[in-house]
Amino acid sequence: MLFNSYDFIFLFLLPALFGFWVLKLHRAGVWFLIVASVVFYAQWNLQHLFILLGSLVVNYLFALSIERHPGYAKVLLSIILVLNLMPLVYYKYSYFLNMTDTPLILPLAISFFTFQQIAFQVDLYYKKIEFFSFKEYMFFILFFPQLVAGPIVHYRQVIPQVLHPKWKHFNPTYFSAGVFLFCVGLFKKVVLADSFAVYANSAFSHIQEGLSVFEAWIGLFAYSFEIYFDFSGYSDMAIGLGLLFGIRLPINFYSPYKSRNIIEFWRNWNITLSNFLRDYIYIPLGGNRVKISRQAVNLLLTMTIGGIWHGAGWTFILWGFLHGLLLGFVHLFRSHKSARSYESARLSSGTLLTFLTVTLLWVLFRADDFSSAMHYYSTLFNFKAFHLQAIDKHNFSVCHSFCSCLVYEKLL
Repeated sequence: MLFNSYDFIFLFLLPALFGFWVLKLHRAGVWFLIVASVVFYAQWNLQHLFILLGSLVVNYLFALSIERHPGYAKVLLSIILVLNLMPLVYYKYSYFLNMTDTPLILPLAISFFTFQQIAFQVDLYYKKIEFFSFKEYMFFILFFPQLVAGPIVHYRQVIPQVLHPKWKHFNPTYFSAGVFLFCVGLFKKVVLADSFAVYANSAFSHIQEGLSVFEAWIGLFAYSFEIYFDFSGYSDMAIGLGLLFGIRLPINFYSPYKSRNIIEFWRNWNITLSNFLRDYIYIPLGGNRVKISRQAVNLLLTMTIGGIWHGAGWTFILWGFLHGLLLGFVHLFRSHKSARSYESARLSSGTLLTFLTVTLLWVLFRADDFSSAMHYYSTLFNFKAFHLQAIDKHNFSVCHSFCSCLVYEKLL
């Protein structure tokens, strides 16, 4: 069930809200949400539900062992990290790595619950969290608003809220804010993202058949806004749903297209994923504590891993690699310029340049393969074929929609 479907809103969400607020008065709210989340996930694929539950049980048992046997904690942590990555590699990358002849059906949310459990195990090893019962751990992993598409949450962000005495009481402020955010996210997804998807899908599905330069740029900008409003909309809906049940989930998008450089963009785009890559990959590699040249290499490696996480293919690898290259370049630039000269470069033109750069890189993210991506780029910059006759009234209205969305994103 998609968050924007009638089945989810009327057949799942409304009964879930009613049952939760009734049973929470009898201290059964957590168990009710666990069962509801299992039912929610089972609607997608019952077989994959057992993968999720199996991963949850194995991680819990290892967490108990790490807690009770600190002398073996490092070995146990290494084993569970490998065990967490094995299903992800098998289902998501086995076809890309030529381990199987046909692509496998990817279990829903496997990337999210894998990273979430890896973060939990590492935080437990470094004693950043206090471990609670199996019930709390199940809630942490299965809570349906964040299960499918994030945000990636930490144990310490969710469970203390559940255990706080105030969670037992209805919070009208949370509830009204939750309704508002869910409606905003629903609007972003249904009205904006899905509308732009029509133009984006048309352009990228006709790459080999031939597009005009104007059609290629329209399709690219359409996809840039589609992916923004799709991800941002789902994040808003997830946060809104969490608030309906009295849980604050972390913000995942903060107007990233207003960013003045690529560093700001990744601080504001998919924030919880960016934080995960920073805390569990970049910082362990040395982070900012090493020489600037090594720092650039660490950024390159971290973002390449981020690209691989998004999808199995050379286009995703190159997409992550180029973002890492740009991040490294900006850090190198900042290290060789005075603070004053750097600040003077952070003008509105930096926002436009960052937006155009990110948008151009979306071609790699959206194209089916590397050959299609290169063909799309060649069309985008084939200005010899550009002619004003291609800009008819219909395309002009599309351009007007793009400008309106830029204003909308600027205001939010």
